[in-house]
Amino acid sequence: SVTKFIRIGIADKNDNPPYFDKALYEAEVDENEDIQHTVLTVTAKDHDESSRIRYEITSGNIGGAFAVKNMTGAIYVAGALDYETRKRYELRLAASDNLKENYTTVVIHVKDVNDNPPAFERPTYRTQITEEDDRNLPKRVLQAGVA
Repeated sequence: SVTKFIRIGIADKNDNPPYFDKALYEAEVDENEDIQHTVLTVTAKDHDESSRIRYEITSGNIGGAFAVKNMTGAIYVAGALDYETRKRYELRLAASDNLKENYTTVVIHVKDVNDNPPAFERPTYRTQITEEDDRNLPKRVLQAGVA
């Protein structure tokens, strides 16, 4: 009698979608942050061993303010931010394993930074005072408003 051993390899089929730990991620970034600064890294997982996950921002990226590194899920500043123009971005982020995909929401709050000089409410202020009037001193002559 002859005995033969046969080795059978079982490959993991890509039959599971990637998934995120949370349906919503939140982060903050200063409005004057440098381009390429990483705001948040979001990582999806996949039950399939051989799946390579790729990331993409699919909506909410007004003005191209952010981008994502498609292999790592690192979301970074890609354009100018301005708190006075937009205080909040709600990005929809997709994770794909080339066959199936899943989504999460990333909310990024833009933080105000003291980046604007004070400005007077009017370009010119005028007042009159009476010469040699020394009653009720000191007295208010003029108040200039700053916006």
